[in-house]
Amino acid sequence: RSIHERNRAKASEGWGCKDTGESLMNRGGSRIVEAERWMRKAVEADVRNGMRHNLGLDHALYGEFFKRQSDRTRAQEELGKAVEVLRECGADGWVEKYEKELAALS
Repeated sequence: RSIHERNRAKASEGWGCKDTGESLMNRGGSRIVEAERWMRKAVEADVRNGMRHNLGLDHALYGEFFKRQSDRTRAQEELGKAVEVLRECGADGWVEKYEKELAALS
């Protein structure tokens, strides 16, 4: 495999896990436990692969997951992590979006 293929796989590993988790979360019902498992996998993959921007979006989705579970504290925790990581990346638009969501939970 070429370097490009290996890097591409690393870049998409967390993204694919996040998308799977989001899809399962949106289906709801009995899929919710499986959705959370995929979201944790996304976080782990993006930490391992150094994909900081994707990691911020993983935390934001995880925050939405906890919001839907009526776990306000954990939702705030995850959105706070998202803001912190995305701020480090210079993703100001995302930071603003998730700061507003975080303020709405307070």
